[in-house]
Formats: sequence, structure tokens, C-alpha cells
Amino acid sequence: MNDTDSVAAYHEQELRIARDPRHPSHELPPAMPAEARILDIGCGAGQTLIASYPGRLSFGLDVDLGALRLGRGWTSSVAFACGRAEALPYRSADFDLVVARVSLPYTDITRSLHEIHRVLKPGGMVWMTLHPLGLRTRQVRWARWRSWLTFTYVLTNGLCLHVLQKQFSFFGRHESFQTEGGMRRALRRAGFHDVKIDRKRHFLFTARA
Repeated sequence: MNDTDSVAAYHEQELRIARDPRHPSHELPPAMPAEARILDIGCGAGQTLIASYPGRLSFGLDVDLGALRLGRGWTSSVAFACGRAEALPYRSADFDLVVARVSLPYTDITRSLHEIHRVLKPGGMVWMTLHPLGLRTRQVRWARWRSWLTFTYVLTNGLCLHVLQKQFSFFGRHESFQTEGGMRRALRRAGFHDVKIDRKRHFLFTARA
């Protein structure tokens, strides 16, 4: 299987999960009025938007051009764009809902939250799932030195986010684990209120701009 086939297989599996409420990894954002403008950050091939908001125009952003090309072949109802959460290519106060399903842990979260707040309308909502430390620990392959190195970086970055509200890049990338207290502070510093948390396999956070 080549890289293109691997990307397609991964995103097809994610679409099946998004459409199957019985799957343990199934987690979708809330229903929204038909006129609501919705943005998915880290949309992949648009799986969450396709499953949650069919038959309407929505917006998806990702850094992976291969995933975006795949998504454009699946649907014409998602306006796909290539970009990063830290510098969203959208106008201020443009969206009613911003979705970030397990994507913000791979960004500079403090910068991403400020950008999300900027593009949300007053009263708009952010819905995001994040990585608690336990989930990241279970993903580590302890026998591999690179896993140790990555885990050490993620651990350090997560602690910096929790204590200092700062993160550091590692060879041009960001990754961290998140805590309830650290994310509450980060959301409030970015201007959000009405922060709610539901701890499942991931952290599920919602907040209002």
C-alpha cells in the first residue's frame, strides 16, 4: 500500500466511525441551525462535517493537502482550505461554531485559541476534543527511543502549557497533552467564557466567545 492509499484508507475508516454512533470512538459536534456557519479545524477529508452537517455548506481547514484532495472528491458541500489553526484564513466574527476534533493538541494552543475566538461571532461556540496525559501515555511504544524522545517533549510541553501558558516547538512542530485547569485558563485568556468539560476517552471542551 502506497502513501496515497494509506491516507485514503485512514480517512475512509474515520468517516465510517463518524457515521456509526455505536463505535467507541464516535464523537460528533452538536446539531446547528441550517443557517449557521461552521468551521472544522484539522478537518482531514471532511469526515466530521460530512457526517454531522450534510446537505449544507460548511468549511474545513487542514495542513494535509492529500486529505483535502480526497475530501474534495467526496463532497462539494465543504469549502476546503489549506492552512494552520494559528493563522486562520478567515474574517473576524465569521462563524457560529468552530470544531476541532483531536487537532489542537498538534498546534500552539494559546495562539490557536486566540484565532478561534477571533473568527467566532459573539456568542459563538468552540467544540473541541483534546488529549489527556493518560491517552498520550497509552500511545507510546516504550521500546523505541524515538517514542521516549517524543513523549518527553509532549510531557514537557504539556507541563509548560499547564503552568506557564506557553508551548515550544520541536523541529517546527507542536504537540502537548492538556489538563482541565490549563485549558480553562487558556480559554479564558483567549476571551472565552461558559467553559464546560466532559471527560471521556478524550477531553471534550465547549466554550462561548
